[in-house]
Amino acid sequence: MKRIKRCGLGVITLGLCGFTAALSKPPLSQAQLFNQAAPRPGPAIGRTATAFNLETLDGTSIKLDSFRGKPLIINFFASWCDPCREEMPLINELASAGATHGFSVLGIAVEDSRAAMTEYRREAKLIFPIALDLNNTVKRAYRIFGPPATFFIDAQGIIRDMVLGPITRERAIEALTSA
Repeated sequence: MKRIKRCGLGVITLGLCGFTAALSKPPLSQAQLFNQAAPRPGPAIGRTATAFNLETLDGTSIKLDSFRGKPLIINFFASWCDPCREEMPLINELASAGATHGFSVLGIAVEDSRAAMTEYRREAKLIFPIALDLNNTVKRAYRIFGPPATFFIDAQGIIRDMVLGPITRERAIEALTSA
């Protein structure tokens, strides 16, 4: 009986200690409360594409908003990525067709350096603008775990399709019709 009383007393003591510790914590600041809010939802078909402002290889600033009014294909890629290299002729072909069919193509280089991307652009004869995501903020916003990934965005900035991984010609055509 004495053992049970001591155990019960110990549990109550632990509970009171936890309660007291919780009360002694300072209240959360507005910034801490804001940071504890639910994370922003990732990209999804039907959602507005996440805005960004990046620098291109040419050193100019490029924003998602600058493409408003016509469909946009965003391709996340890297110079060292073999699947990216394999799909790059198709992406270049899409960029060429975009000029006559009223859509744009933007490459976003992830996990890559300016020097490596400049060399790859020359080597692969890429004809579309390439933005550098040097600190991976856009990659994280679009929830890209690794390249390649392609997003099809309509003229109003809504994601109409996305392909995480390599894209085929058939899949690109299918996605373009929805954008």
